Amino acid sequence: MEVEMFSRIKLKDGTVGNIVEVWKEGEDYEFEPADHSDFDDGAPLTYLIHIDDIAEVIA
Repeated sequence: MEVEMFSRIKLKDGTVGNIVEVWKEGEDYEFEPADHSDFDDGAPLTYLIHIDDIAEVIA
Protein backbone atom coordinates (compact mmCIF):
# COMPACT_ATOMS: atom_id res chain seq x y z
CA MET A 1 0.00 0.00 0.00
CA GLU A 2 1.47 3.34 -1.06
CA VAL A 3 0.38 6.37 0.96
CA GLU A 4 1.45 9.86 -0.11
CA MET A 5 0.65 13.44 0.87
CA PHE A 6 -3.03 14.22 0.27
CA SER A 7 -3.95 10.57 -0.26
CA ARG A 8 -7.61 9.88 0.52
CA ILE A 9 -7.70 6.97 2.93
CA LYS A 10 -10.04 4.90 5.08
CA LEU A 11 -8.98 3.91 8.57
CA LYS A 12 -9.75 0.51 10.11
CA ASP A 13 -12.44 2.18 12.26
CA GLY A 14 -14.21 3.36 9.07
CA THR A 15 -13.14 7.02 9.26
CA VAL A 16 -12.39 8.57 5.85
CA GLY A 17 -10.06 11.52 5.36
CA ASN A 18 -6.80 12.79 3.91
CA ILE A 19 -3.13 12.50 4.72
CA VAL A 20 -1.77 16.01 5.28
CA GLU A 21 1.78 15.16 6.43
CA VAL A 22 4.12 12.15 6.20
CA TRP A 23 6.59 11.40 9.02
CA LYS A 24 9.22 8.78 9.80
CA GLU A 25 9.70 7.87 6.16
CA GLY A 26 6.10 6.75 5.75
CA GLU A 27 5.42 4.96 9.02
CA ASP A 28 3.46 7.76 10.69
CA TYR A 29 1.03 10.24 9.17
CA GLU A 30 -0.96 13.30 10.08
CA PHE A 31 -4.56 12.53 9.19
CA GLU A 32 -7.43 14.99 8.70
CA PRO A 33 -10.88 13.38 8.87
CA ALA A 34 -13.37 14.40 6.17
CA ASP A 35 -16.14 14.71 8.78
CA HIS A 36 -15.57 17.60 11.18
CA SER A 37 -18.96 17.35 12.90
CA ASP A 38 -17.31 16.76 16.28
CA PHE A 39 -14.92 19.73 15.91
CA ASP A 40 -17.18 21.97 18.01
CA ASP A 41 -17.00 19.38 20.80
CA GLY A 42 -13.27 19.99 21.14
CA ALA A 43 -12.03 17.28 18.79
CA PRO A 44 -8.67 18.03 17.13
CA LEU A 45 -8.58 18.98 13.47
CA THR A 46 -5.88 16.37 12.68
CA TYR A 47 -4.65 13.14 14.25
CA LEU A 48 -1.35 11.28 14.27
CA ILE A 49 -1.86 7.79 12.86
CA HIS A 50 0.41 4.83 12.09
CA ILE A 51 0.47 2.90 8.83
CA ASP A 52 -1.18 -0.03 10.66
CA ASP A 53 -4.27 2.16 11.26
CA ILE A 54 -4.96 2.42 7.51
CA ALA A 55 -7.46 -0.02 5.99
CA GLU A 56 -7.26 1.20 2.38
CA VAL A 57 -6.06 3.98 0.11
CA ILE A 58 -9.08 5.33 -1.76
CA ALA A 59 -7.33 7.79 -4.07
